[in-house]
Amino acid sequence: MFSSQTAKELLGQEAWEEGKVIPLMEGPYRYRIIVHCSVHGRQKTQFSNGMQNYFSYIELLNNAGQWIESGANMVPVLPDGRFIMVVEQRPAQSRYKTNKKALIQGKTIDLDVFGPHSSLEFPGGAVDPGEGLKAGFLRELQEETGVKEQTALCYQRIAPCNGFGSELALHTHWGVIYLSGLRFEREVDTDGGLSVMALTRGEVQANIWSGVITSGQGGLTCWSFLQEVEQIKEDPELQKYLIDIGYLSVEELQLTNL
Repeated sequence: MFSSQTAKELLGQEAWEEGKVIPLMEGPYRYRIIVHCSVHGRQKTQFSNGMQNYFSYIELLNNAGQWIESGANMVPVLPDGRFIMVVEQRPAQSRYKTNKKALIQGKTIDLDVFGPHSSLEFPGGAVDPGEGLKAGFLRELQEETGVKEQTALCYQRIAPCNGFGSELALHTHWGVIYLSGLRFEREVDTDGGLSVMALTRGEVQANIWSGVITSGQGGLTCWSFLQEVEQIKEDPELQKYLIDIGYLSVEELQLTNL
Protein backbone atom coordinates (compact mmCIF):
# COMPACT_ATOMS: atom_id res chain seq x y z
CA MET A 1 0.00 0.00 0.00
CA PHE A 2 1.20 3.50 -0.84
CA SER A 3 1.40 5.17 2.59
CA SER A 4 1.65 8.80 3.61
CA GLN A 5 5.20 8.08 4.81
CA THR A 6 6.13 6.81 1.33
CA ALA A 7 4.65 9.97 -0.19
CA LYS A 8 6.67 12.17 2.15
CA GLU A 9 9.85 10.29 1.28
CA LEU A 10 9.22 10.85 -2.42
CA LEU A 11 8.53 14.54 -1.89
CA GLY A 12 11.82 14.76 0.03
CA GLN A 13 13.54 14.07 -3.30
CA GLU A 14 11.71 16.89 -5.11
CA ALA A 15 12.78 20.53 -5.17
CA TRP A 16 9.96 22.83 -4.01
CA GLU A 17 9.11 25.72 -6.33
CA GLU A 18 6.10 28.03 -6.07
CA GLY A 19 3.35 26.83 -8.43
CA LYS A 20 5.12 23.58 -9.32
CA VAL A 21 2.78 20.61 -9.93
CA ILE A 22 4.19 17.22 -8.98
CA PRO A 23 2.37 14.02 -10.09
CA LEU A 24 2.89 11.88 -7.00
CA MET A 25 1.08 8.62 -7.70
CA GLU A 26 -1.07 7.16 -10.46
CA GLY A 27 -3.85 4.82 -9.40
CA PRO A 28 -4.82 1.54 -11.07
CA TYR A 29 -7.64 3.25 -12.95
CA ARG A 30 -8.27 6.78 -14.10
CA TYR A 31 -6.83 8.99 -11.38
CA ARG A 32 -3.57 10.57 -10.25
CA ILE A 33 -2.62 12.24 -6.97
CA ILE A 34 -1.11 15.69 -7.44
CA VAL A 35 1.04 17.77 -5.10
CA HIS A 36 0.82 21.51 -5.84
CA CYS A 37 3.60 23.61 -4.32
CA SER A 38 2.26 26.81 -2.74
CA VAL A 39 3.11 29.06 0.17
CA HIS A 40 -0.64 29.03 0.85
CA GLY A 41 -0.76 25.23 1.12
CA ARG A 42 -2.66 23.54 3.94
CA GLN A 43 -0.03 20.82 4.41
CA LYS A 44 3.68 21.07 5.10
CA THR A 45 6.52 18.59 4.59
CA GLN A 46 10.21 18.30 3.87
CA PHE A 47 11.25 18.85 0.25
CA SER A 48 14.84 18.59 -0.97
CA ASN A 49 15.25 22.34 -0.47
CA GLY A 50 13.58 22.63 2.92
CA MET A 51 10.30 22.43 4.81
CA GLN A 52 7.59 23.84 2.55
CA ASN A 53 3.81 24.17 2.18
CA TYR A 54 1.72 22.39 -0.45
CA PHE A 55 -1.79 21.35 -1.53
CA SER A 56 -2.80 17.87 -2.66
CA TYR A 57 -5.69 16.91 -4.94
CA ILE A 58 -6.72 14.46 -7.67
CA GLU A 59 -6.68 14.54 -11.47
CA LEU A 60 -8.77 12.21 -13.61
CA LEU A 61 -6.97 10.53 -16.52
CA ASN A 62 -7.96 9.02 -19.85
CA ASN A 63 -6.63 5.68 -21.11
CA ALA A 64 -3.55 7.44 -22.49
CA GLY A 65 -2.70 8.88 -19.08
CA GLN A 66 -3.68 12.43 -20.06
CA TRP A 67 -5.40 14.78 -17.64
CA ILE A 68 -9.15 15.04 -18.22
CA GLU A 69 -9.70 18.75 -17.71
CA SER A 70 -13.45 18.90 -18.41
CA GLY A 71 -16.58 16.81 -18.19
CA ALA A 72 -20.01 17.17 -19.78
CA ASN A 73 -23.34 16.10 -18.30
CA MET A 74 -26.65 16.61 -20.05
CA VAL A 75 -30.39 16.17 -19.83
CA PRO A 76 -31.69 14.67 -23.12
CA VAL A 77 -35.35 15.62 -23.63
CA LEU A 78 -37.46 13.52 -26.00
CA PRO A 79 -40.20 15.10 -28.16
CA ASP A 80 -42.87 13.60 -25.87
CA GLY A 81 -41.35 15.36 -22.83
CA ARG A 82 -39.68 12.33 -21.26
CA PHE A 83 -36.04 12.37 -20.20
CA ILE A 84 -33.37 9.83 -21.12
CA MET A 85 -31.49 8.44 -18.13
CA VAL A 86 -28.91 5.68 -17.70
CA VAL A 87 -27.95 3.27 -14.93
CA GLU A 88 -24.24 3.50 -14.11
CA GLN A 89 -22.25 1.32 -11.70
CA ARG A 90 -20.86 3.55 -8.91
CA PRO A 91 -19.18 1.44 -6.21
CA ALA A 92 -18.15 4.51 -4.20
CA GLN A 93 -21.81 5.46 -3.85
CA SER A 94 -22.85 1.89 -3.04
CA ARG A 95 -20.83 1.99 0.18
CA TYR A 96 -23.73 4.00 1.58
CA LYS A 97 -27.16 2.52 2.14
CA THR A 98 -29.63 4.32 -0.14
CA ASN A 99 -33.08 3.68 -1.54
CA LYS A 100 -32.86 1.55 -4.70
CA LYS A 101 -36.63 1.25 -5.35
CA ALA A 102 -36.91 3.44 -8.45
CA LEU A 103 -40.05 4.55 -10.24
CA ILE A 104 -39.36 3.87 -13.93
CA GLN A 105 -41.86 3.73 -16.77
CA GLY A 106 -44.77 3.34 -14.39
CA LYS A 107 -43.24 0.49 -12.41
CA THR A 108 -41.24 0.20 -9.19
CA ILE A 109 -37.91 -1.37 -10.10
CA ASP A 110 -35.10 -2.35 -7.74
CA LEU A 111 -31.95 -0.86 -9.29
CA ASP A 112 -29.97 -3.84 -8.03
CA VAL A 113 -31.34 -5.82 -10.99
CA PHE A 114 -28.93 -3.80 -13.15
CA GLY A 115 -25.94 -4.48 -10.87
CA PRO A 116 -24.90 -4.16 -7.22
CA HIS A 117 -23.62 -0.57 -7.54
CA SER A 118 -26.42 0.93 -9.64
CA SER A 119 -26.95 4.69 -9.82
CA LEU A 120 -29.71 6.33 -11.88
CA GLU A 121 -28.20 9.32 -13.71
CA PHE A 122 -28.35 11.52 -16.77
CA PRO A 123 -25.74 10.80 -19.49
CA GLY A 124 -22.32 12.38 -19.33
CA GLY A 125 -18.61 11.83 -19.22
CA ALA A 126 -15.19 13.18 -20.02
CA VAL A 127 -14.37 15.70 -22.72
CA ASP A 128 -11.26 14.26 -24.36
CA PRO A 129 -8.06 16.36 -24.47
CA GLY A 130 -8.16 18.42 -27.66
CA GLU A 131 -11.88 17.75 -28.14
CA GLY A 132 -14.21 20.75 -28.14
CA LEU A 133 -16.87 21.03 -25.49
CA LYS A 134 -19.74 20.74 -27.97
CA ALA A 135 -18.15 17.69 -29.60
CA GLY A 136 -17.70 16.12 -26.17
CA PHE A 137 -21.37 16.72 -25.31
CA LEU A 138 -22.61 15.09 -28.50
CA ARG A 139 -20.20 12.14 -28.39
CA GLU A 140 -21.09 11.29 -24.79
CA LEU A 141 -24.80 11.66 -25.57
CA GLN A 142 -24.61 9.23 -28.48
CA GLU A 143 -22.24 6.76 -26.82
CA GLU A 144 -24.37 6.50 -23.69
CA THR A 145 -27.87 6.54 -25.23
CA GLY A 146 -27.46 5.29 -28.79
CA VAL A 147 -29.52 8.16 -30.26
CA LYS A 148 -29.19 8.32 -34.03
CA GLU A 149 -28.87 11.04 -36.65
CA GLN A 150 -31.34 13.86 -36.00
CA THR A 151 -31.64 17.57 -35.31
CA ALA A 152 -31.47 18.86 -31.76
CA LEU A 153 -31.62 22.13 -29.84
CA CYS A 154 -28.88 22.44 -27.23
CA TYR A 155 -28.80 24.77 -24.23
CA GLN A 156 -25.27 24.61 -22.84
CA ARG A 157 -23.93 26.19 -19.66
CA ILE A 158 -20.57 27.64 -20.69
CA ALA A 159 -19.57 28.74 -17.19
CA PRO A 160 -17.98 25.68 -15.55
CA CYS A 161 -18.78 24.12 -12.22
CA ASN A 162 -16.06 22.87 -9.88
CA GLY A 163 -18.04 20.18 -8.12
CA PHE A 164 -15.23 19.16 -5.77
CA GLY A 165 -13.21 22.34 -5.94
CA SER A 166 -10.60 21.53 -3.31
CA GLU A 167 -10.27 17.82 -4.07
CA LEU A 168 -10.61 17.31 -7.84
CA ALA A 169 -9.20 19.28 -10.78
CA LEU A 170 -12.22 19.01 -13.08
CA HIS A 171 -14.46 21.53 -14.83
CA THR A 172 -17.99 20.21 -15.35
CA HIS A 173 -20.37 21.70 -17.92
CA TRP A 174 -24.11 21.05 -18.15
CA GLY A 175 -26.46 20.93 -21.09
CA VAL A 176 -30.09 20.36 -21.95
CA ILE A 177 -30.60 18.79 -25.38
CA TYR A 178 -34.07 18.78 -26.94
CA LEU A 179 -34.08 15.87 -29.38
CA SER A 180 -36.30 15.59 -32.45
CA GLY A 181 -36.35 11.78 -32.54
CA LEU A 182 -37.83 9.30 -30.07
CA ARG A 183 -35.51 6.36 -30.67
CA PHE A 184 -32.67 5.37 -28.32
CA GLU A 185 -30.95 2.11 -27.43
CA ARG A 186 -32.06 0.18 -24.34
CA GLU A 187 -28.54 -1.12 -23.72
CA VAL A 188 -25.13 0.27 -24.73
CA ASP A 189 -21.59 -1.05 -24.22
CA THR A 190 -20.18 2.19 -22.80
CA ASP A 191 -18.35 1.95 -19.44
CA GLY A 192 -18.87 -1.77 -19.14
CA GLY A 193 -22.53 -1.65 -20.20
CA LEU A 194 -25.31 0.82 -19.45
CA SER A 195 -29.08 0.37 -19.26
CA VAL A 196 -30.92 3.26 -20.93
CA MET A 197 -34.50 4.32 -20.23
CA ALA A 198 -36.95 7.22 -20.55
CA LEU A 199 -38.60 8.69 -17.46
CA THR A 200 -41.42 11.18 -17.14
CA ARG A 201 -40.94 14.45 -15.26
CA GLY A 202 -42.96 13.09 -12.37
CA GLU A 203 -40.83 9.95 -12.20
CA VAL A 204 -37.55 11.89 -12.15
CA GLN A 205 -38.82 14.19 -9.42
CA ALA A 206 -40.22 11.29 -7.38
CA ASN A 207 -36.88 9.48 -7.60
CA ILE A 208 -35.07 12.60 -6.36
CA TRP A 209 -37.46 13.06 -3.45
CA SER A 210 -37.28 9.38 -2.47
CA GLY A 211 -33.47 9.43 -2.45
CA VAL A 212 -33.01 7.11 -5.44
CA ILE A 213 -31.23 9.76 -7.52
CA THR A 214 -28.29 10.81 -5.35
CA SER A 215 -25.56 11.69 -7.85
CA GLY A 216 -24.76 15.40 -7.66
CA GLN A 217 -22.90 15.69 -10.96
CA GLY A 218 -24.98 13.19 -12.94
CA GLY A 219 -28.37 13.88 -11.42
CA LEU A 220 -29.23 16.70 -9.06
CA THR A 221 -27.26 19.54 -10.68
CA CYS A 222 -28.44 18.49 -14.16
CA TRP A 223 -32.05 18.62 -12.98
CA SER A 224 -31.50 22.07 -11.50
CA PHE A 225 -30.03 23.32 -14.78
CA LEU A 226 -33.02 21.92 -16.70
CA GLN A 227 -35.34 24.03 -14.54
CA GLU A 228 -33.14 27.06 -15.16
CA VAL A 229 -33.32 26.45 -18.93
CA GLU A 230 -37.11 26.17 -18.79
CA GLN A 231 -37.23 29.57 -17.10
CA ILE A 232 -34.83 31.03 -19.69
CA LYS A 233 -36.95 29.74 -22.59
CA GLU A 234 -39.87 31.78 -21.29
CA ASP A 235 -37.81 34.99 -21.07
CA PRO A 236 -36.12 36.01 -24.38
CA GLU A 237 -34.47 39.04 -22.80
CA LEU A 238 -32.90 36.92 -20.08
CA GLN A 239 -31.74 34.40 -22.68
CA LYS A 240 -30.07 37.13 -24.75
CA TYR A 241 -28.39 38.58 -21.65
CA LEU A 242 -26.98 35.20 -20.57
CA ILE A 243 -25.68 34.53 -24.08
CA ASP A 244 -24.09 37.99 -24.28
CA ILE A 245 -22.18 37.59 -21.00
CA GLY A 246 -20.91 34.14 -21.99
CA TYR A 247 -22.89 32.09 -19.48
CA LEU A 248 -25.06 30.24 -22.00
CA SER A 249 -25.06 29.06 -25.58
CA VAL A 250 -28.14 28.05 -27.55
CA GLU A 251 -27.57 26.20 -30.80
CA GLU A 252 -29.43 24.02 -33.26
CA LEU A 253 -27.32 20.95 -33.94
CA GLN A 254 -27.24 18.07 -36.37
CA LEU A 255 -26.35 14.75 -34.77
CA THR A 256 -24.60 12.38 -37.15
CA ASN A 257 -24.26 8.68 -36.60
CA LEU A 258 -21.05 7.65 -34.83
